[in-house]
Amino acid sequence: MSKKYVYKRGNKFQYRRRVPLHLAELDHRNEVVISLKTCDESEALIRAAIYNDQIEAFWKALIQTGSQENFEEKYQAAVTLAQTHGFAYKTPQEIAASNLNEIVARLKADVNQQVKAESLLGGVGSLEVQLSEALAIYWELVQDRLTNKSEHQIRKWKNPRAAAMKEFIDVVGDLRFQEIDRGKVLVFWNWLNDKIKNGLSPDSANKKLRFVKDVIKVVAQNKEIKLDASALFVETRFQYDVQSRPPFEASFVEDTLIHSLDGLNERDKNVILAMADTGAREVEIFGLTPDDIILEGDIPYIWIRSRPGYALKTKTSERKIPLVGTALMAFKEFPGGFLHEGNPDVFSAIANRYLRENNLRPTPQHTIYSLRHTFKDRLRDIEAPEEIIDGLMGHKKSGPKYGRGHKLETKLRWLNRIAYQPVGLK
Repeated sequence: MSKKYVYKRGNKFQYRRRVPLHLAELDHRNEVVISLKTCDESEALIRAAIYNDQIEAFWKALIQTGSQENFEEKYQAAVTLAQTHGFAYKTPQEIAASNLNEIVARLKADVNQQVKAESLLGGVGSLEVQLSEALAIYWELVQDRLTNKSEHQIRKWKNPRAAAMKEFIDVVGDLRFQEIDRGKVLVFWNWLNDKIKNGLSPDSANKKLRFVKDVIKVVAQNKEIKLDASALFVETRFQYDVQSRPPFEASFVEDTLIHSLDGLNERDKNVILAMADTGAREVEIFGLTPDDIILEGDIPYIWIRSRPGYALKTKTSERKIPLVGTALMAFKEFPGGFLHEGNPDVFSAIANRYLRENNLRPTPQHTIYSLRHTFKDRLRDIEAPEEIIDGLMGHKKSGPKYGRGHKLETKLRWLNRIAYQPVGLK
């Protein structure tokens, strides 16, 4: 390239070119000015040539169409083609800022001029994705995470992520991905910090940050948008004290709680009785089908397991739990299960309101889920082996996994030692 559009300012060179008069209505700039970021004249000429080719191609496209049709398809094709020739796709700006050896390698690549301009020299430009478009793209890219989940589970998984993205857009604006920087993330962080001052838990704030980061990271990676989500969100985690739900005392459950449920409908009352002597999660109780409830045989038990359209919280959640005490009573009343199509969140809301309105919470932090913590404490109190406790709770076991786990007979011996034997409970 000649030195026609290359000028030196200070120690470094610039590319400068006036916009032709016949393009003034299409390109509203008076002059294109781009720093070539080099003090070496030869290197400046090579970089200026890349910019000049793309600027002329841009002006030609403006004259012909005034728009870029099928841009995303062209962009993805350019990305793939660049990769097949051993290069990452870069925009002209990124190429011009590269080292001289890489620029020369791209210029010398043995491909035709159109391919070279579009894929190796960034002629297609950079794919622009708005934040408001990101979720629709993200849902399609994370189908593996939704495999085997029920409609309710999918809704619970999607809703908080959609809410976090909406808040992020409301706070920073509907940006293009290329406009997302550390400063925008910190604007959102400060907004969340103000929310924490007004009652939002730090844990909830961290989840919002994590959800937004994941959406940005997954979409940027798939669309080959140069954006380091990890760097943008580094050290943005809020500090907080981990406070698990406190357990009920076993004596309170046996002497008071399970005798104070008559104000609930029969189904919800028996769900609580089932939780009390199995330690199962609400969602696991509701997830049981008639085939998962085995009342015949020497040892009645429930089988918590996944099935098509219904996934467990973790792989280790699958387990068999012998039925004793209040749990055996509950499943005899409902041998077909507790309407497994029902919504466990609705049940939790009803049960927790009932506890609150009937003064059945030792502290405001106690919830119906506290029964699960009580179940674990009862097993610890009788010095049950950790393997037995983990197997009944569905927790991940430490160390390598060998064998099929403990037999029902073994689990039953330990559960019989803690089973509630309420006098007068019907």
